[in-house]
Amino acid sequence: MPAGDLTPRLVDTSVWIRADRKGQDVLKARLVEMLIAGSVWICQPIRTELLIGVKTPERWGILDKQLSALEQAPLTDQIWERAARIGQQLARKGQSVPLTDLVIAATALHYGLTLWSVDGDVQCIQKVVPLNLDRFGVE
Repeated sequence: MPAGDLTPRLVDTSVWIRADRKGQDVLKARLVEMLIAGSVWICQPIRTELLIGVKTPERWGILDKQLSALEQAPLTDQIWERAARIGQQLARKGQSVPLTDLVIAATALHYGLTLWSVDGDVQCIQKVVPLNLDRFGVE
């Protein structure tokens, strides 16, 4: 997807982490552009992964408030079931993907969102389900 595409996306933890690194100015600029446009969605597994990495209580409070302002994709029973089915399909092919990635992908599918991720595991998921994947920023 082109850098200027502001279609709503579920932005994976891998993108947030990479955007915070030095030398990732283009990826960071795109994320900021999407944030300003209101095109960034988040779900609880992504939020949890991001908060796990926080080093101070002050930073936790700031980040928690910022993440609360984003469009939320609540988890449903259907998302958990779809994650299990995707995981089972992959297991039958001899592949294993972390549960968090399965839930995030199932969430994107449930809400019809593109998943913006630079994590290699999601490419495995795309082999068994029609996941619309944005790989902008993959090195």
